[in-house]
Amino acid sequence: MVIIDAKHISEVFAHRLKEIREERGWSQEDLGRMAGVSKATISKYEAASHLPKLIHAKAIAEALNVGFSYLIGFTDNRYVQEVTMISELFLSLPDDGKKELLNYAKYLEEQQGKD
Repeated sequence: MVIIDAKHISEVFAHRLKEIREERGWSQEDLGRMAGVSKATISKYEAASHLPKLIHAKAIAEALNVGFSYLIGFTDNRYVQEVTMISELFLSLPDDGKKELLNYAKYLEEQQGKD
């Protein structure tokens, strides 16, 4: 049986929400508008004074383009959706396309090391 600690979820959600929102350069009002909630709601969630409603947490995760499970602290992998999408794309390609995609990924990795 898994016991969910609401306080922990609220604190992780608050930290990650604020961190990602600020990385994007968005105000609480900007995020609220995109997620369909008020600025006051975002403020309360960032202060960890309220446990997020499930529907709000999902909408906020979607607006931030991060996985819901990351935002609430069930995983530390922020890019679950992107990894899944890339995996599905890779598997849909013919063998030549797979090789080309891998070569391009290696090229991008090498370029990162040069910066």
